[in-house]
Amino acid sequence: MPEYMEGVSPENWNLLVEHEYMRQSALDRARRNVEAELARPREQNLSNLGVTAVATFVFGIISAAMFVIGFGWWALLPLALLVPALALGLYFTRRVIRDAATPAGTPE
Repeated sequence: MPEYMEGVSPENWNLLVEHEYMRQSALDRARRNVEAELARPREQNLSNLGVTAVATFVFGIISAAMFVIGFGWWALLPLALLVPALALGLYFTRRVIRDAATPAGTPE
């Protein structure tokens, strides 16, 4: 027991330790589940596809808003970020479709 917890009764201390153990084991279990999900290529590619889809949407909205506000040619500036996001979106879409077409036990 740490020095600053000297006045805590043994029952309460054991309850605190048990609660901390349960919290830590739940966090470890959740971390293992997330790592297991992302270790699978299809889920990883879907996650990447989701991120690129959101990025494409956001950069498109920013570009359209800048054009409507009246920034003129400066509205094309976010397109410099939109093009790589679109390219990555197409890349991950192709990978997701390819992973969906291959049976689950075959190597790539």
